[in-house]
Amino acid sequence: MSQVNITVEIAGSIFPIKANAEDEQSIKEAVNLINNKLAELERNYAVKDKKDLLAMTLLQLVAQLYKQAGSAEKEVSQLKKLFTEVEDMLQQHFENLKGINEEEEL
Repeated sequence: MSQVNITVEIAGSIFPIKANAEDEQSIKEAVNLINNKLAELERNYAVKDKKDLLAMTLLQLVAQLYKQAGSAEKEVSQLKKLFTEVEDMLQQHFENLKGINEEEEL
């Protein structure tokens, strides 16, 4: 994994970041998302303090992340249940085939 140096700007401040080359695009997208959220909050609310805007942005993004994580967890749980059911059906089918083969041998 090669490392790259990235310089990003968030809320008017510059941050140097060292990251894996394959993460560079996702970091830039995250910075873009953060800055867009900040601009949206600044337009919609009479908040001018960058710290307050950053805190509000952080809260919104983390709440969204938790919501998506919960949905993903439910989906994984449903998939596990489905796989278990399929495995049980395959096992039953295998047992049925085994019984048919034993009957034919008699």
